[in-house]
Amino acid sequence: MPGRENRYADDLTRDDRYSFELQRRGVNKQFYDANRMLLCPECGTSFNLFYSRAKYCNDCPKLMRGCELARCTHCHTEFPLKGTMSKTSSRTTSNYIESVVKRYHDTF
Repeated sequence: MPGRENRYADDLTRDDRYSFELQRRGVNKQFYDANRMLLCPECGTSFNLFYSRAKYCNDCPKLMRGCELARCTHCHTEFPLKGTMSKTSSRTTSNYIESVVKRYHDTF
């Protein structure tokens, strides 16, 4: 098609990747944001934020208070989310993950 640019997923911003198709399939924006991949500043390993919180932060009392730190799944270094997302996004994502983990613990 003339005049139409083919764009690859790597060329899109994170918000552009959250497309109508994901919305149609029932993936809400908070879940999409919580599953972002982060890069550890200490060891350079990439890891999933949601997995990190569910696996390594589940016993931490700060998790239930909206902690805005990420914990590397490889070297266990904690670092602030402020460098990877905005303050509002960081707070919203932290609260969402907290609610999912709390519901999981309440279920079992």
